[in-house]
Amino acid sequence: MLIVIFITFLFSYKLLNYVADFNTIKKKPVYEVIFLSIFFSFLFLPMSHINNDKISLKENRVLAEYSSLFLENGELNNNFGSSYNKWFNDRFTYRNFLIKLNAKIKYFFTGHLDKGYINRNGFSFLEDEYTHSYFKKIKNEDFLALVKFNNFCKEHNIELYVLLVPDKANIYLPDKQILKKDNYAQQLNKQIEYINKSSGIRVINLKSALQEESKNNYMFFKTEHHWTDDGAFVGYKKLMKEILKKHSGIYVLQEKDFTITYNNKIKADWIRRYSYGQNCWRLNIPKSCVKRMHKTLYRYFTHKNSKLLNCETVDVHYHKYRTYSYPYGADYKVILLGTSQSENLSEFIPYTFKNVKRLRINDVKDISDKEVFKIIKYYKNDILDYKPNIIIFCITYENISKLRNLFME
Repeated sequence: MLIVIFITFLFSYKLLNYVADFNTIKKKPVYEVIFLSIFFSFLFLPMSHINNDKISLKENRVLAEYSSLFLENGELNNNFGSSYNKWFNDRFTYRNFLIKLNAKIKYFFTGHLDKGYINRNGFSFLEDEYTHSYFKKIKNEDFLALVKFNNFCKEHNIELYVLLVPDKANIYLPDKQILKKDNYAQQLNKQIEYINKSSGIRVINLKSALQEESKNNYMFFKTEHHWTDDGAFVGYKKLMKEILKKHSGIYVLQEKDFTITYNNKIKADWIRRYSYGQNCWRLNIPKSCVKRMHKTLYRYFTHKNSKLLNCETVDVHYHKYRTYSYPYGADYKVILLGTSQSENLSEFIPYTFKNVKRLRINDVKDISDKEVFKIIKYYKNDILDYKPNIIIFCITYENISKLRNLFME
């Protein structure tokens, strides 16, 4: 508002001054008045339509919130300038167009994507994926929080199974130099092995299984960080192998239980609709690359008794979940807990157990990125009220460093 008022004043003052000079002294050409008018009109253009979204699906983050000039107690907000700048930069008109234009120009002259990479097989990667930068953030306290969460589950007679999903680069770019140099992957494996033996937590690391199966089917989408139905099916079978060690008699789904279809588009995440993949949005991948990557056909699993599955969805402030009931499932109550990587498991878990509740912990209304893994703060009552026999906690390598927030208020 201050910017609008200031520019309006300058525009009016300067235009009137030019017009006055033009009428009296007649030294100012008409084209200068026209140029000035057009120039100041363009200054108003970025303000013509402010984006009011809270979350950017394209950038997968929460947009900056508007901060008032005065605080609630009436005092002056000393950080107003910087916070207003962040708010305006996230929301001005044609922002996405300019980002896309910049990416195209950069790709045209350099052949490189902005904050991304495409390998020779057409797999696209975000910067933090192919550099494995998140490994540097993993600490012992992250696993200690997981032990604490396991103890919480034990107190309430709940079995905890942790499904640890590697990112796409660990499967399709396994020999990146940062892993060789710093041995983060080896340290991670040792930490998981120690946790499994010392605390009894069932941490199922899927890296080896996905690497092996990637020789036969696509484990991840080329234009998205999520795993495919085939990848999720590998994770499901490894998970059920662990569950069967304590609960015999549960039927494990086989490929023959599904109708297999093929599509070159991506279906993942909460919405469950086909798209070209989030990396196309985030990296502004040129159309020539998109066409090359989308020659790939992915397999999709649809259970033959899908009409018998009852599903209810809740997507409100601070809560996002689905409850499933399936008459032929094993008589257990299961909570499937996790981020977007858990969504493709919903093609398998709800048909295995009679009652399943899918709790989504990220991209939830009014829950910021810093709050995402504060599970006890937001979901303790959901867990205790549902009284599950089993919790399946599906996380990625990148999420490990966020586990320290599990019990933070």
